[in-house]
Amino acid sequence: MNRSVSILLGIILVAVGSAALLHHTLGSGKSVSYEHTVPLGGGLREIRIDGDSLNLDIRFTEAASGDGAVRIAGRAPSGIAERIRSAKVESGVLHLQFREPRRWGWHFFAFGAADGTQTVTVEMTKEALDALESFRASVDSGSLDVVGAAARESVFASDSGSIRIEELRGGAATVQTGSGSIRLERFEGGSLSLRTDSGSIRAGTVIAGLDAASDSGNIRIERLNGRGAVRTDSGSIHIVKDDGSGLDVTSDSGSVRIQLPAAFNGIYDLRSASGAIRHPDRSGTSGEVIRVRTDSGSILDEQQE
Repeated sequence: MNRSVSILLGIILVAVGSAALLHHTLGSGKSVSYEHTVPLGGGLREIRIDGDSLNLDIRFTEAASGDGAVRIAGRAPSGIAERIRSAKVESGVLHLQFREPRRWGWHFFAFGAADGTQTVTVEMTKEALDALESFRASVDSGSLDVVGAAARESVFASDSGSIRIEELRGGAATVQTGSGSIRLERFEGGSLSLRTDSGSIRAGTVIAGLDAASDSGNIRIERLNGRGAVRTDSGSIHIVKDDGSGLDVTSDSGSVRIQLPAAFNGIYDLRSASGAIRHPDRSGTSGEVIRVRTDSGSILDEQQE
């Protein structure tokens, strides 16, 4: 039996080694350093950036004048570098594709480590940035770091990597990850959606309507100015409100803490199946409602000094 197991293990190792050799020979080749600049011109409607295991660092900077440009640099497999060097604006869309080309059938093997961080610098005038209709960025297992983005619609997605965003603005923004954390420093706009299956969510300042959900991670909103719907299955929730608008909060097995401004003049609707509940004695007449439901966690609603 042991000899059979050893033979089987040897066959598997040979197969894996052969697959790695094929990947190097038929795939994208060795890693190379690259730099490329894409002139934007007029009529840019959408910027789309897709990656797999490579880390993406995307930064928006304000150009004093002109049509602007996107500058990309990093180290990546030669197939990816070649594709990036040929990138250009087509029909109003700039698509930067950092995903590894699939040229053979055994793509379920994840050979080749990430080659560090790929930097993308978007240089646009404020007027051009305000007119941008869509900005989308996604990774599979790499991290996604975005600073200064703005668009009428923004979408950020990751399967298993973390997402960190600073100074985001626009009409509507969606941030979602499967098993990575979400860290948002500031968003100002119309609506914001934050979603993660098994990671934590932490947002600094949110000036917008908020919809945040996590299956098994904690949620912390440090400053919220706008209505909010927040829920988690097995994590705690902590929200600091800056205005008198309402909240709808649900936690199956985590504690809930909400800090409200002293001027809040709404109604408390709080229920916990097996946890303690505490809130200010007075109930207002504004019609705004702080609604909280939890099965096995405590609820603390308090007014800020």
